[in-house]
Amino acid sequence: MSGPPLTQRIMSGQAGAWSAPVRAVLGGVEWLYASAVALRNRRYDRGAPTVRLAVPVISVGNITAGGTGKTPVVIALVRRLERLGRSPAVVARGYAAAPDGANDEERLIRKHCPAVVYVADADRARAARAAHERHGADVVVLDDGFQHRRLARDLDIVVLDATCPFGFERLLPRGLLRESPRGLRRAHVIVVSRWDQASLQERQAIETRVARLAPQAAVLHARHQVIAVEGLDGRDVMPRLAGARAVAFAGIGNFPAFLTTIRSLGVTVVGERRWRDHYRYTARDIDALRRRGAFPPHDLLLTTEKDGVKIAALHDTDLASIAVVRVAVDFLGEEGTILDGLLEKSLGPRKRS
Repeated sequence: MSGPPLTQRIMSGQAGAWSAPVRAVLGGVEWLYASAVALRNRRYDRGAPTVRLAVPVISVGNITAGGTGKTPVVIALVRRLERLGRSPAVVARGYAAAPDGANDEERLIRKHCPAVVYVADADRARAARAAHERHGADVVVLDDGFQHRRLARDLDIVVLDATCPFGFERLLPRGLLRESPRGLRRAHVIVVSRWDQASLQERQAIETRVARLAPQAAVLHARHQVIAVEGLDGRDVMPRLAGARAVAFAGIGNFPAFLTTIRSLGVTVVGERRWRDHYRYTARDIDALRRRGAFPPHDLLLTTEKDGVKIAALHDTDLASIAVVRVAVDFLGEEGTILDGLLEKSLGPRKRS
């Protein structure tokens, strides 16, 4: 099935007249959620106590739920900090962790940044202290931290997805917003991801609104650049992608953006299978994808790297027909250099032990 999932069609009003009562119910819950979020933000705006670490804290977050491309930004940030001679740690809540204690984001970050310290704890202030005091981190990257205001930060980076930057203009569960877009006034840096997937008119609208909401923020633009397409058995499949027929599957927050990325490689998508974000795969799921006749004739199954790290951990599963699309954040023009400068400024002089 092409196009947005049913939940998003309901949120945007594209699901038909039958969905109006559903939106009305969701709107009532939205009012309760919005009130709680506004109350909490008001407390911190008026000086509620925060925890300040002895080392810099850099937060990477968003104002919408799921699918903004935040994890690739975290990976890029950790690598830049390492190039600057720092020993970063990533601190996260650890949402939707598997039985081994790791969630999707942790698996992916550890794969690309094997030297980084990763601490998951619902109490992120406690996790940040542990990262510094026990593991020697001299800078903490707070993953998904924009709404977590208890831990003071030196740099607040917010990722906006250019394909759906303001979450259908409504808060959860009526829309995708975690808080009012006015919260962007707290941001120091706004990274607009998937900039290349937005039209000129959409880009202009985003620029105008961000300038009004967050005139103090540095605005950077990025795209998700495909750096490899690899089979889970280790083979390089990039050379045979042009003109290939593929079935796309994933459990992510922005499946349509993944389809756009695949099609940009010259692949014809002949089938789709979507799971909820953070879905935990089983061998039965993979067998169902590979079952004869489940989809039109195709050359391979394509998924995201985030999904791939979970599937590769399954036992007794044939991985030969599955390939993952690896992407990295590519900042446009000289904006990567601008980010390096902002990082150096927020880090300050390195303390000598």
